[in-house]
Amino acid sequence: MARINNPMDFDTLGIGTALKRNRLVVPLNQREYSWEERHVEELFQDIAGAINSRKQAYFLGTLVLTNADDGTLEIADGQQRLATTSILLAAFRDYFYQRHDDSMVSDLESFLYTFVRRTREIDPRLHLNVTDHDYFRRRVLARPDNPERLESSPSAVSHTLIDGAAVLAASHVENILRPFGETTKDDHLNTWIEFVENSVQVIMLTVPDDMNAYVMFETLNDRGLRVSQSDLVKNYLFSEADSRISEAQERWASMNGTLEVMDDDEVTINYLRHLLISICGHVREKDVLERVRDNVRGRAPAIEFLGNLSSAALDYVAIQTPTHPKWSGNARSMRQLVNSLLLLRITPLRPLMLAVVRNFPVSEVATAFRRFESWSVRWLVAGGARSGRTESGLAEAAKRITEGNIKSADALAEHLGPILPNDRTFELAFANATVANHRLARYYLRSLESASRNEPEPEFVPNEDTVITLEHVLPQNPGENWPNVEPAVHSTYYRRLGNMALLPETPNRDIGNDAFVDKKPIYKSSSYNLTKEIADETQWGSIEIENRQQRMAKLAIKSWPLR
Repeated sequence: MARINNPMDFDTLGIGTALKRNRLVVPLNQREYSWEERHVEELFQDIAGAINSRKQAYFLGTLVLTNADDGTLEIADGQQRLATTSILLAAFRDYFYQRHDDSMVSDLESFLYTFVRRTREIDPRLHLNVTDHDYFRRRVLARPDNPERLESSPSAVSHTLIDGAAVLAASHVENILRPFGETTKDDHLNTWIEFVENSVQVIMLTVPDDMNAYVMFETLNDRGLRVSQSDLVKNYLFSEADSRISEAQERWASMNGTLEVMDDDEVTINYLRHLLISICGHVREKDVLERVRDNVRGRAPAIEFLGNLSSAALDYVAIQTPTHPKWSGNARSMRQLVNSLLLLRITPLRPLMLAVVRNFPVSEVATAFRRFESWSVRWLVAGGARSGRTESGLAEAAKRITEGNIKSADALAEHLGPILPNDRTFELAFANATVANHRLARYYLRSLESASRNEPEPEFVPNEDTVITLEHVLPQNPGENWPNVEPAVHSTYYRRLGNMALLPETPNRDIGNDAFVDKKPIYKSSSYNLTKEIADETQWGSIEIENRQQRMAKLAIKSWPLR
């Protein structure tokens, strides 16, 4: 591709040709190889579909590149596609290598290697980042009998993904050749090679500087894999760090190391967004990079912000980990509260939780979290948890806490009052609530049971217990023992909370779909008040379920108070 001094330079060509004509480098600050098996298989299947349908071309999207000082092209967007294509071409090379076809091996290695005149060395056409390059060179680029390849073993998650992609590529070569006889296999594989070289088309867009690449990167799609805003933020912060790049990398790596325990593909972008919300107020995911740009400019602010990212990550993990060491010195209730909030899953609350943990006095944190639990239940039952008004209100409260304008759980409750379901609204909604999630239903019932016993802080109950199970009085599949149950009644009332009770595992398993009269003795012997009271009924149907749930609704106000 010609190097010209226009503001932007682009060319349309096959992705194999893009590899063959250029030296492409993944910058130090780019992420590692991240395609999983499903992404690799999707690419191979899409190409196969295009070839089998005799399409003239298959468009694979845009590669965004910047010119490096040494004449190489740095990849701002397209690493995953380029690396996976190289893995496929290497698998083609391996096939011909096993057949001792030196001409085809040499031709295919022109996609993988280039001769550098200055050093008189063979150099890979595609350099991955510092974490992946050496493994990629040994596992993929080296020939099958090369000792380096034979001795290579993954030492990072990205290495395992590269190895998995290489295994899939080798298997794919076998699969596409299986229907053909020995005399036609080479011809069919050549069809694939030519299609990858010329007809799997990309737009190579070269921009003059990194910031233009970042702007373009925001608008592009990496083969249906969501463009990572976290990568954009990282690249921007590293570019702002300038001569302090090593320090910036250490702080970003520290943040990533902390977040890795969450085992969540989206954890980095969610964390970035939630931390920004706690600092700036409401931020949509697509605006994360823009908000970082607005607030972080220059070396010192970039390093300071990266330090903030590193330290706050510890608290972000803690608010989602009941067993986190942060809670070891706290009352037992903090672990239970974090566990309950995980179960309730009110995601828009997390920036507020983060702000509270980072800014409230220790004595106020448990009080605030106790209220978060009550408010979460109220939102789940009465609605509004994910409304724009609620999300904006929670975001504004988090910002005010970070700014020091809200300093206590009482002041927070006062501020959020307009978006919290009041007692009357909550009671009416609870009286008609249905619950499909068994863990959630069990949590509700155990909290209500504690309230019925006038226990202090009734919401502090374990969320999971393998011994205590959920019983549906009106069973899921009523048989002849329930002759008067109409289908419409069953579908309406089976999942009503008033139809549910707590029982030890063995009795629950034993009574199964028994008639109500046969279940009553089990209920009567229960140690749970709310289960025992069911035995007072002479029959069980819609009226009894509604009456019981109305009584539960009054207990609910006590179990999950506003303050």
